[in-house]
Amino acid sequence: MFFVGSDDESGSATARGASSASDPDASPTLSFRHLLSDAISSFLLEAGLGSAQVADPLSELLVTLSRYREEGEPLFPVAFLGDDLEGMLRVLGGRDAIAMGTGPRSRETIQRALKQCAPLGQGRWWCLYVLLVPDGFAYGIFRTDPSPLVETPLERMRRAGERSLRMVGVLQLAENVVELRGLGGLCRHVFLSGARAENTLPTVAMDELSLGLTADVPEPARGLTRDFYRRVLFEAMQASHGTLVAVLPKGMNGLPIFVDGVLLEPPLDLVARVMRYHQEPSVDAASAVSATAQLLRGMMATDGITVLRSDGFLVGYNVFIRHPETLSREAARVGGARRRTYEVLCGWVGRELTTAFFRSQDGAIACCRD
Repeated sequence: MFFVGSDDESGSATARGASSASDPDASPTLSFRHLLSDAISSFLLEAGLGSAQVADPLSELLVTLSRYREEGEPLFPVAFLGDDLEGMLRVLGGRDAIAMGTGPRSRETIQRALKQCAPLGQGRWWCLYVLLVPDGFAYGIFRTDPSPLVETPLERMRRAGERSLRMVGVLQLAENVVELRGLGGLCRHVFLSGARAENTLPTVAMDELSLGLTADVPEPARGLTRDFYRRVLFEAMQASHGTLVAVLPKGMNGLPIFVDGVLLEPPLDLVARVMRYHQEPSVDAASAVSATAQLLRGMMATDGITVLRSDGFLVGYNVFIRHPETLSREAARVGGARRRTYEVLCGWVGRELTTAFFRSQDGAIACCRD
C-alpha cells in the first residue's frame, strides 16, 4: 500500500507554488506527479507492462477515476489496461467489445477515453478497456454480467493465478482511494488525498459486514450468500447517501432501542433466494435475486438504519433508535447524527447486536463486529 498526497483541486496530484523559472525569488513548484508515476512504473514492471510511455497515462487514468464526475454526478467506471483484448475478455468474463477510438500514448487520449466511455460504464453493465497498440492506445467498452450472483471482473482478476497475460485494473473504492490490480495477487491501494493511509479500506469494512451478515448461515449457503452481499454492498456504497446497518443475532427481530421504522413481518429470507438460484438456475430465480438486491440497495439509501440478521435475513429499514440522554447533550462531539448513531450501535455489539456498520455521506467508513 502506498500513499500520495494531493492539494490540487483538479485531482492532478500536484501542489503548485507561484513560481517561475525566470524569477529567482519565486517559490519553486512542487509536484507529486513524478512520485505517482514512479510508483506506477514499478507496478507496471511487476505486471509485465513496463514502459515509460505507459506510466504517465496510467497515472492520469488513476487520478481522474479517483473522483470522477460528469455534470456534477459521481461516476464509478471500472477500467482495464492491457495489450491483449481477447485474453482480457477471457479472464474478466467480458463480451461484445465495442471499439470507441484511438490516440497516442498520452494523458489527452486517456481523458478523451474517459469522457466518451465512463458515462456508459455504470451499474456493472459495461467496463472501459485501454489497449496498448503499436501506434498508441485503442480504447472502448465491453459488456459484463451485472447480476449479484456472478463474479465481477475484478473478482475474477483477483482469483486469476496466471501471470502470462499482461493486464491491470483500476477501480475507485472511495473518493480519492483507488485500487490498482494486476494478475497473480498483485495489488496496490493508492490514496490521493490527505486521508491517512492506515484508515479502514472500504473493501475491508464491507468484508467485515458480509461476514457478520452470514455468520449463522450454514455451508454451502454461507459462502454464496456472502459473495452476494459483498457485490450488493459495494454498489450501495457508491451512492452518495450515507448508510447505517445493524445486524441482529439469529432469530431476533428487534431491539429495545428501536423507536421507529419499518420492520418486516416476517423478515425476508435472502439466503433462500440465493440458494434457489444455485439449485435451479432459472430466469425467474435469477430475477428474484436481482430484484432483492435492488430492494436492499434502495433500503440502504433511505434515512435511518437498515436492520439484518446474522442468518442472512432482512429485518427492516428506515429504523431509528433512542439515543442516550448524555450523548444527545454533547453538542461539541465530532461527527454528525449518523456517526453518533453508529457509536450507540457499537455499544450494543456483543450484547444484542453482532455487527454495526457506518458510512458517512463524505465517504468515511467503519465496521464493528463481535
